[in-house]
Amino acid sequence: MGMIANYQSTTDIELEKIQCLDDVEELQEKEDVEICDIDKMWDALHFLLTGKSAGEPIENDLISEAILGQFDVVGEDVEEFISGTKSDRVKEIAKALQEIDFQTYIDKFDMSAFSKNNIYPDIWEYEDEADEIKDDLRTSFESLKKFYEKMAEQESAVLVSIY
Repeated sequence: MGMIANYQSTTDIELEKIQCLDDVEELQEKEDVEICDIDKMWDALHFLLTGKSAGEPIENDLISEAILGQFDVVGEDVEEFISGTKSDRVKEIAKALQEIDFQTYIDKFDMSAFSKNNIYPDIWEYEDEADEIKDDLRTSFESLKKFYEKMAEQESAVLVSIY
């Protein structure tokens, strides 16, 4: 099993109340929450769209924030990566994702660049699976885009968990 990324609806108030990992786990256990799971493609999607690994978040970049969140919710001493995005920023991210011509990025897709930059997951030597990987990236992008659109409509904040 590897590191997967989940995005879930929350409120600005709930984001502000998070003090520790227990608070995050409590939010994750709610049953009435919208969730988007892009599995292991979070770093690859970040690299495809920004040219940088998710390990190098781009400050004040809507696309980077779509994948990694706006701000850290829990400190660095936790194994999981947990961040949040306030509802007003979710609206901006949804608009930015709508404006992306994803096919342009897929047309420039180069597995060797992903390999050279140690992008997760480590699947870049499987050249014969390039079309499947592109499909996974496309599906992940579309899922994330639809999720942010829905969160923007609902005026929700987003909690990002990569673990």
